[in-house]
Amino acid sequence: MKKLLKYPFLCLLLVTMAAAAPFMWQQIGLLPQFSAREEVSADQPQLQGPETPGLPQAPETEDPPGSSDLPEVDAPPEGTGDSDSPSEGELPPPPPNKPPIQLPGTDAEPDAPKAPLPPENPFENALFIGDSRTVGICKYSGITEADFFASTGMSVYDVFKEQLEVGGQKARSLETLLRDQQYDRIYLMLGINELGYNFDKTVKTYGGVVDKLRELQPGAYIHIQANLHVTKEKSDGDKLYNNTNINRLNEAISALADGETVFYLDVNPTFDDENGCLTADLTWDGVHLLGKYYSSWADWLRENTPA
Repeated sequence: MKKLLKYPFLCLLLVTMAAAAPFMWQQIGLLPQFSAREEVSADQPQLQGPETPGLPQAPETEDPPGSSDLPEVDAPPEGTGDSDSPSEGELPPPPPNKPPIQLPGTDAEPDAPKAPLPPENPFENALFIGDSRTVGICKYSGITEADFFASTGMSVYDVFKEQLEVGGQKARSLETLLRDQQYDRIYLMLGINELGYNFDKTVKTYGGVVDKLRELQPGAYIHIQANLHVTKEKSDGDKLYNNTNINRLNEAISALADGETVFYLDVNPTFDDENGCLTADLTWDGVHLLGKYYSSWADWLRENTPA
């Protein structure tokens, strides 16, 4: 040791080398690396992955599968935004002019009922039932496709009691006729001969006739025809057969129509004058049309029969 003290510089060199030796050994891998920070964190719980509460997930750096197939959306031009535009994070409203998607199983708006289609030929396989005005249609209108069960003086009280020849066949009752043959539509005009009877009873009986027709002809449309007006002279001079009573009865029987299988048809405006009475020039007795005008009645029915 005394010999080493004689060489102070050598001693300083040895001390320096001894102090630096651990660092040199660590650099060349002879000692493991560690730090005080690692020793402290070793006792702490390790953080979990993306599901750890409170930690936002990092955005993906790669496109998701299929993203290359998505169309590119151009940014809107500046100045086109408004205060009603959706804020960030909200879904935009559906495109305009497109109805909302109807999910399976949900209730849809019910369709509006469809109006019946007018027939091409309303007189084909049709039956006319009525009094003397219907007899006039049979004789003078030119309608040849239809059958007629009509007689002068017929009323709702005896329509099912009479027996008449129809279509060249032997005389039979209306009920028998309707059981033997099915019609597409039935034109009914009764009431002028019933004005002398109790009004309420007549309306009730008229309704019973309509119900019976529907029972016997469930597949036929029934067209209740309004009773034809009389002339002003006839109406003003007759306490029973006048247009006030006729209009009252027409209004009551019009209520029997349901607009689906039973309809109400009013031809009066075709033949009325400015007073709502039968035009005097169209009639020979103030009640019945002249023969040549029944074809106008037929034309009106062709254009206005709804089903």
